[in-house]
Amino acid sequence: MYGDIINAAERALENFEETKELLEYPEVQADKAYYLSVLSKYNELKFLYDTLASLKGALEEEKAVLSLLAEAKDDEERTAVYEEVSSLKRKAAKFSATLSRALGCSGAVQRAYCRIKLKEGSSKFGTALYSLLRGELISSGAKIEDENTITAKSGYVEEISFVAEGEDVITRFAPLTGAHKVYIAGAKSEELCFALTPSASVEKINENDLKIDVFHSHGAGGQNINKVETAVRVTHLPTGTVVVCQDERSQLKNKKRALETIEKRLREKGEKDEKKRIEADISAQYSKKNTHISFDAEHSTMTDTRLKAFTKIPFPMSDAEFTSYINGLLAL
Repeated sequence: MYGDIINAAERALENFEETKELLEYPEVQADKAYYLSVLSKYNELKFLYDTLASLKGALEEEKAVLSLLAEAKDDEERTAVYEEVSSLKRKAAKFSATLSRALGCSGAVQRAYCRIKLKEGSSKFGTALYSLLRGELISSGAKIEDENTITAKSGYVEEISFVAEGEDVITRFAPLTGAHKVYIAGAKSEELCFALTPSASVEKINENDLKIDVFHSHGAGGQNINKVETAVRVTHLPTGTVVVCQDERSQLKNKKRALETIEKRLREKGEKDEKKRIEADISAQYSKKNTHISFDAEHSTMTDTRLKAFTKIPFPMSDAEFTSYINGLLAL
């Protein structure tokens, strides 16, 4: 997912060590104007170097934390692992966006699962927020898939979910997450919950993670299977998943079937784990109370205490205002 931006950063850093050494040369230090230009270049490269290291560190840490799933003793420990993985995914997305801007290139394509949870008094504001989010995503060239709306028996919209894929979608909309208050009347309030979590497709199997053994089959199929090593056992080393195939009369066919079977099992397991991670992350974000954002149902206004310009402004806001609002959050 981040391969292109990592490669671009590494190419930009090819002269990093050389620039660093230049600062130590007496002749460079003697020329104040030249020294300052080299120092400026070094500071730019150092920022790239540190951000790239942070991105790589987050990706490596994510792998390490994922490996703890096999050791988790109960659902509580597994949920903690899923939440940590989600946090690291968002960190990686943020570091990637920072690298993109520093390099002056387009941002990384990110995929996010989004969900808005509403109650009767907050439904009007939630559907308006969804409309603004949708418009902003489409205008930036993002794709929207798997849109789903759940309506309560009484008729109001109870939940909206969708998947968005586009440039820096996680980084742009993560500041909107949490359980926001919608003030109905007097002291009464309801919640409008918005959650966004990285939604990665299940990765393909790395051939280096597979151990393939062949042996004599003992099943039916004629004398050939007892003379030739036609049976195949495939082991996925990271997970310990094992598949044995010996029904076919040739090793090649058994190997093909074994690889197809283990790929299917790992894909199903990956999809199951991803679904659990997403639900754990959504739940954690819904529990994030007292956010900076709130809505006033009586006066149809929205407040975000992080931005003075967006305090008690009319809501829903215009598309241009919403874009300005998102850009303001990114600049924080």
